[in-house]
Parts: sequence; structure tokens; C-alpha cells
Amino acid sequence: MKRFIYLSAILALAVLFAAPTFAQVVLTPDTVYVAVLPAGNVNNVVNGDTLAGGLRQHPNRAYKLRRGSVYQVTAPMSVNGSIIMIANDTTGNVRPPVLAPAILADNSSIDHFFDFVGKGGKVTMKNIYLLSVRADQAQLGWSDGFRVGADSVKIWLRGCIFDAFSDAGITTSGQWCKYDIQDCVFRNHQHSSSWFGGQPLMSGSPVHVDTMRVVNNTFFANNSYSWSIRGFDKFSLFEHNTMVFGTVNPFLIRQGSNMRIRNNVFYMMHAMGGNPDHVINSWFLNYPDTGSSPIIQYRGLDTVSAWYHLWGNSAISGPNAYVDSAHGVTVATVDPSKRLLDLRSNDYFWPQNYLSFVKGYNDTVATYDSVDVPNGSPSEVKAYLKHILYYPTWLSKYAQWTIDSLAGKYSTMITNRSNQSQDPGFPAIVTNHSANLINYVWKISTGKLDTTWFYHPTAAMYPPVWPLPENLTYTNASLQNAGTDGFALGDLNWFPSQKTAWALTGIVTTGQGTPETYALSQNYPNPFNPSTKIDFSIPKASNVEMKVYNVLGQVLATLVNAPLAAGNHTVTFDAQNLASGVYFYSIKAGEFSSVKKMMLLK
Repeated sequence: MKRFIYLSAILALAVLFAAPTFAQVVLTPDTVYVAVLPAGNVNNVVNGDTLAGGLRQHPNRAYKLRRGSVYQVTAPMSVNGSIIMIANDTTGNVRPPVLAPAILADNSSIDHFFDFVGKGGKVTMKNIYLLSVRADQAQLGWSDGFRVGADSVKIWLRGCIFDAFSDAGITTSGQWCKYDIQDCVFRNHQHSSSWFGGQPLMSGSPVHVDTMRVVNNTFFANNSYSWSIRGFDKFSLFEHNTMVFGTVNPFLIRQGSNMRIRNNVFYMMHAMGGNPDHVINSWFLNYPDTGSSPIIQYRGLDTVSAWYHLWGNSAISGPNAYVDSAHGVTVATVDPSKRLLDLRSNDYFWPQNYLSFVKGYNDTVATYDSVDVPNGSPSEVKAYLKHILYYPTWLSKYAQWTIDSLAGKYSTMITNRSNQSQDPGFPAIVTNHSANLINYVWKISTGKLDTTWFYHPTAAMYPPVWPLPENLTYTNASLQNAGTDGFALGDLNWFPSQKTAWALTGIVTTGQGTPETYALSQNYPNPFNPSTKIDFSIPKASNVEMKVYNVLGQVLATLVNAPLAAGNHTVTFDAQNLASGVYFYSIKAGEFSSVKKMMLLK
């Protein structure tokens, strides 16, 4: 197999993804084109690139896959260390390379594609399509894209598509992993006989998170959890995502410590809502709330509320439930005064045909269920309750009480404002699919569940249609500049001109706590092509000005010119219109100033 070495890519990758040094590990960066045939070649190449102990022999190797092709996977790829997998360069809009399950001789198939088993491994994947459907159109049973089983794994995804996984696109059991997921699509994650099966991003409990950054992604026609924080989170961000059609909880975040949920669109999410048994007995993990079934659930350590007394004076846990000394989470770690929630500028909407369905169902249902209900004592009592459906809500009554009366009492970093309910105005070909989800909810409610509700206007899901058939560009003008940053709500990839502007000027707040000093970090990657990130810290609210200069001292770009809150921030500089060479960037904030050099290498 031929190997091609590309100097410019090597320099950038060597800086970004430097591997740990092990005996016999080959650190020379190179690029390997992976042939499509024979079936199983991609997993044989990846699995064959290992040493006896399972470590990656070439941790800096980039595997290039051919666009427009389908790679048949015959065995899961086990990665102990780092891996880079990218699509080849091409002109025009050519479908990304597809990883799909091969049909083996005994008619079986794999049930997942990747196992990440090496502590501290770095996973870089760009423009790869993972499809959980075989050539005979059969969906894999309880399938996963990634299984992250090791601690401190770093996942960097751009432009990837996870399609039709019946368990989860990505499932995590490793501690303190870092995720940076941007410009990706998670679609059709469903299971034919389990309405909780089909989760884009799912973690075990308790699984603690170092970083969970999910920005500018689309989640479309999925059954359940799209963002899972089930342990202490140092930093978690869910921003500029478009979520359309979901059966149950899109989030598992009720005890999160450092959450930012901003500038997203939620359309017909959590459509199941639940019957009284589901809601009262916390099928959707909404305990202790017995009256509302929300998208956003949030709670703190509570021994005072009416809900506390309703459940027999039983303490209701907040992040304190995640104290885990074995993994470094102490009582001080979950100090309520340090808790952060930034819940701003999100749009949530349920269409009228769905609301009419719920009303019609509730008006005609004649079934009653025996439900265990709380009665203010340690023992619950039985009650016969009508088998109605709850209407989904944005924020539960208990979450609202927690924000107003509990979390807000201890922390000054709790924000909940500018969230609204407006119809985005998606194209009719998309909104018409609401009928399929309504029918699915009816089947759940009547015990007749027997099929999925995939979105695919053509009969075949294999090979996948390209471009993707859904168009989530919306027409509501008031939402197109309603973000905290002045951009459109939701995934900005549906508004290309806005995405370009956002990439040039977007400022992301990162990290936990308040820094002690001003600082300007070296850009990364460096050298870079064509974009790079610059981290900076300010210990107090300041007007920040950051500019880029050429060697003659001429200003080429103003990256920041705005008042910013104290914290750790990141700005992206895109130099696609500049020539290779040396450039400088400077910062002025209060009395602090600093200048650093960077290199663009095309």
C-alpha cells in the first residue's frame, strides 16, 4: 500500500496530536490511503497497525478514506492510543466515505464500529459517515458508533454523520474524557421495539466529564438522549445546535455543575411526554416533579421544598450525588457556590398538529392505571389515574423552583433568560414528518410499538442519500439574529454566510472558575491551515481588543473588540484568504497587553 507524506499537514498534525512516547512506537507522521476493497480492509488496516501490547504503532498516522465509497466493516476497530481518520480532498459536493456493517457468512454483522480503550488517546475524525444499516436494508440491533471505555480520551469530531444507531452514536464509560463535537449530524437514532433505544450521545453513571463541547450540530429524528452529563462536569457547552423531532428526553443533565445551554432550536422534542406512571415515577428522571414533563431538568440538594415533603421528607440530591473520592470528586468540588448554569436564548416549539393529537388522545382515552403516588410519608399509596399523555414543557416546575429558590440562593452564576417559543418555519417536507412521530407516540401509548419512524424520503437507507435529504434552514426572521452572539439560533451550518462570520468572530468561554491573572496563550495548532484558535484569560470584566497584523504592522483582522466577563476565552482566526507566512496577534485588556507570533503554512 502506498504511503504519501504531506509536509504541511504533518506539521499541523504533529503539533496538535503529539503521541506519548513508547518503545517501538513510530512517531513519524504519514498519510495512508485506505482501499475500499476487499470487505473488511479498513478494519484490517486499522487493527493491523498495532504492537503486541495493543498500542498504536503509528499514532500520528492519518487514514484517508475515499469520498463516494462505502467501506464494509467486518470487525470493530479497537484503538489503544491515538487515531486520525479523514476523508480525501475533492471538488464538488461528494458524499463522505461511509463505514457500514458487512454481512458476514453466517448473516451476522458487527454491533459497533470503534472501541477506544487506551487511556489518554486522541481521536480525530473529520468528514466520515457512520451508518448502522446493512446492504440488505437491515438496521443493526443495539448498535453503537463509538464505545469510549478508557479514561481521559480526547474526541475531536468535525463534519461527521452518525446514522441509524439503535443504541447510541457515542457511548462513554471512561472518566474525565474531553469531547469537541462540531458541524456533525446525528440522525435516525431509533430502535424498532424500544422507544428509549437510539441515543446520539450517552454516558454511564457516574461518569465524570472534563470537557463536553457540542456546537453547531444537527440532531434529527432521534429517540432519546442527545446530551448526557451523568457525573461532575468541569466544562460543558451545548450551543448553536438544531434539534428536530425527538421521542423522549433529549438531555440527561439534572445534576450538572457547569452547564451552558445557549442559542439552540428545539422542535417537537420530548414528544412522548409520558403518562402518569412515567412522570410520577420518574421514567424520564424528572424526580421529584410529579406534574411536568420537561426538556430541561435541574435540581440541587433540597430539604426544604414542597416536593421534599411530598416524598416523605426524603432529601433530593443535586451535584452532591456525584461525590466520588476514587475519581477526585470531593464535597468541595461540588460546592454549590461554584455551580454554573447559563440557560439563554433557546427556542422550543411544538406544532399544532401534535398538540391537537395529545388533546384528542386525552379526551378519548378510557384506560386507567394503578400508579404508586407519593403522599407525604415514606410509603407510597396506590391511585387509579387516567392513562393520559402529559404535554411536554420547556422547564419543569421543579427546575424553575430550583433555579429561583435553591441554586440561585448559593451561586451568582445561574442565568435563565431570553428562552422563547416560536415556530422556526422549517420547510413543509420536514414538518410533515411530524405525523410519523405522532403515530409512533400513539403506538407507544397503546402498546402497539412495532416499527421505527425513520426520515428517508427514498426507500433505501443503504447506501445513504447525498446530500442529506433534510433541509433545516428556517424562515422565521426574528430567530435569525436572536443568539447571544447576534447570530441565528440553531446549527449555523444551515445559514452558511452566518457560519462563516461566526467562525471568524466567534468567542467561546471555556474552562472553570475565574483566572487569577491576565494571559495570552500561543495559538493552536501552530503552524496552521487555514484556521487556528487563541486562548486568553482575564481575571475581571474588561474591554478586550485582539488584532492580527502582518510583518509590516498592518492590521489584517480584529478578532475581538468587546467587553467580556472574567474567565477563560477562546477565539478562532480563519486565514483562508491570506498567504503562507508569519503573522502576529496582540491583546489589550485593562492595563494588560501582549503580542505573539504565529505561522500560516498552506
